Amino acid sequence: MLKQKIIKNIPNALTTLNFLAGFTAIVLSHHSEFPNLAITVAAIIIFGGIIDFFDGFLARRLNVESDFGKQLDSFADLTTFGIAPVCFAHAIFGLPLPIILSTGIFVVAGIFRLARYNTGDFKKHFLGLPITVAGILLAVHCASFSFWANELNSDVSLAITTVFIVLLSVMMVSNVKVNRVWE
Repeated sequence: MLKQKIIKNIPNALTTLNFLAGFTAIVLSHHSEFPNLAITVAAIIIFGGIIDFFDGFLARRLNVESDFGKQLDSFADLTTFGIAPVCFAHAIFGLPLPIILSTGIFVVAGIFRLARYNTGDFKKHFLGLPITVAGILLAVHCASFSFWANELNSDVSLAITTVFIVLLSVMMVSNVKVNRVWE
């Protein structure tokens, strides 16, 4: 009985770890004095993505999928791949209006993407770019730009980043079918 309870909660424990990764990335994004901030925050978000893969994979393999787990996963995903990358973008690019607007669009698109997933039946494919992928791409983009900041024109960096964020947002809410990488 105890063994079954532990097994049933392994995916939820991993989902909680995913959330904590996102929370940590958010906190660190506000501390520019932290050594190697860009690499650390991006690595934490990528780590959250790895955990996110395994929580769903294990829930299916252990046959312990639940509505509670699905909701918990969405809250963790919103934190780690929606809010954390946006906080990271603001840590790298500051608060110019295009970044504020595009990151707001990104979070709203992520919310819609997760709500659509939670209310649909997507066993074989996803509809739109998963927020996990979008958040990781945004984190890697921000980390990359933090290293080249002195070599790029700030207006060009801002324009590229704004367009990239809006593109990711549109892809999340698109109707493009994205096959799952596992069955």
